[in-house]
Amino acid sequence: MTSRSSSPETIQRLLVLPLILLLVTGTPALAEGFSVLVSPPRFELHGEPGEVLREYVEINNPGNLPVTFLLRTADWDMTETGAATFYPPELQPGSCRPWTRIERHKIRIPARATKRYRFQIDIPADAQPGECRLAVMIESPREDAVITRANTVSIPVQGRIAVVIYVSVGDARPDLVLQDIVLEEVNGQLTPVVILNNRGTAHGRTSGFVDGTDANGQRFEFQVSPLPILPGQTRRVPLQRALLDDETPAPFTPPLELKGTIEWEDGKQPVAQRVN
Repeated sequence: MTSRSSSPETIQRLLVLPLILLLVTGTPALAEGFSVLVSPPRFELHGEPGEVLREYVEINNPGNLPVTFLLRTADWDMTETGAATFYPPELQPGSCRPWTRIERHKIRIPARATKRYRFQIDIPADAQPGECRLAVMIESPREDAVITRANTVSIPVQGRIAVVIYVSVGDARPDLVLQDIVLEEVNGQLTPVVILNNRGTAHGRTSGFVDGTDANGQRFEFQVSPLPILPGQTRRVPLQRALLDDETPAPFTPPLELKGTIEWEDGKQPVAQRVN
């Protein structure tokens, strides 16, 4: 069985902008805009040994000129702070890129047009339970690079976007364990943060709501940030205030009594803790 991501990230936009170059004059470099719309931005797939997974990604060129893209696969990993690393062409340990076939390595999309780009993952019959990760990289070739100009200096700036793919095989499952809840500054605001460890064999993506009551009896509702936690990782997951668009978050006074549930695929963790 396969599943397509249906989060608010359903359409991911890449804007290719130059690095700000401070030349002798101190004037920053400027570039013409370049954009591509890709949907979905990620796939979270599951398959059994011997199964073939077939999917496609939609690539849209919203500009007024045709655009050529180069496509390839890449291995990737994520740090415990959420930073993604995409590796060079060499295969990484446990890579499932050899299982993957992509439609072609170069496509041209007319102005204001969309193309479906297909890929296929053939899970070997002897594949062991577990999870592998790869990405389909969509890049602008050298000749289509945006040109950055500052005074007499011209610098090509290439765009790149990665559609990340998780593939869990067999009975691979996440197993998240709540280690602690602490108060930390997140984006300048005091925020409850849950510390979770994944002892399972596949990534877990958190969700859920937690109610809070502060020292003054004020009540708050928090939403668990939908962050992925890779197997073997420990991540700090913020509980974000559940607010309407025009609401301003009111400060709370510690200690904070928290009660609710953190959920992920095939599992959940009750929360009942006082946090100072």
